[in-house]
Amino acid sequence: MKDTRSKSQDPLVSILIPVYNKASYIKETLESALKQTYPNTEIILVNDGSTDSSLEILKTYIEKYPDKITLIDQENQGVSLATNQGIQAAKGEYIQFLDADDLLSPNKIANQISLLDSQPESVIVTCEWRMFQDDSKISTSIPYGVFQDFESGLDLLLRFWNHQEMMQPAAYLTHRSLIEKAGPWDESLTINQDGEFFARVLMHADQVLFESKGKVFYRTPGESNVSQQKSEEAMYSLLQSYRCYEREVLKFEDSERVRIGLKKVYQKFIYDVFPLYLHLIKEAEDHIEKLGICQKTYIMGPKFQQLSRILGFKNALRLKRLAP
Repeated sequence: MKDTRSKSQDPLVSILIPVYNKASYIKETLESALKQTYPNTEIILVNDGSTDSSLEILKTYIEKYPDKITLIDQENQGVSLATNQGIQAAKGEYIQFLDADDLLSPNKIANQISLLDSQPESVIVTCEWRMFQDDSKISTSIPYGVFQDFESGLDLLLRFWNHQEMMQPAAYLTHRSLIEKAGPWDESLTINQDGEFFARVLMHADQVLFESKGKVFYRTPGESNVSQQKSEEAMYSLLQSYRCYEREVLKFEDSERVRIGLKKVYQKFIYDVFPLYLHLIKEAEDHIEKLGICQKTYIMGPKFQQLSRILGFKNALRLKRLAP
């Protein structure tokens, strides 16, 4: 059915884009935000102390779209603080997060707003996200089970944890009230800030709707970015984000299904870190023990799960790391 709402009836959507040294990509990202078919958006740019030409590019867009774009320029303080600054500046009823090198399909916001029409504020909507390198027209679909409706945000969260899946943050469209209930991005974390934040958002979401036509295009990180994410500092921060999961979710539902999901989160951490940082692995194992789940749990693909059933989790991991 054709949307007959006038522009004044369309809720404002704030598109938040933190920017740090993304001069090579920010134009394309901004164009994807500006070309949204949804009529009532604002764009909040937070330049987080970029040392390349990002700020100069952002200023040219401010000059061209002064009524559409707000620019916050700050010293480098990290993506979480930059995002929190953007949230504070945003005037929208809905918030669209967008990394400075990712893209939205033109219909992304319009389709999601249409799906949210007449829904309560506690409903969050998602869409498919696809991976690409240089050209979004050449993108790869992800065979995840998250691309569907869920009866609650916690159900989606447990899908992440039980199947080692994720949702790219730009795929969500979130009512401001859910963000206010969740609280700010954790500025102490250096990795998985978005995952930890949206875990809290989803705990407050009464339902998750999936919009099948809009798309988010996630630019795959370069090798240097991946290597930085494997540092001891990053892995410590990742483990802290999982501890945040545990602390917050058990306030909402302390059940066997939640504890099983958390156990798999810590198993996945061990899988990612092994054989490095043995003290962090020991900490994760301690958290698994404290969860009190005696049931055997298996993660990753069918082959690794089969090895784990035969050899045990740690022995399967040792064998996997020895394999060429």
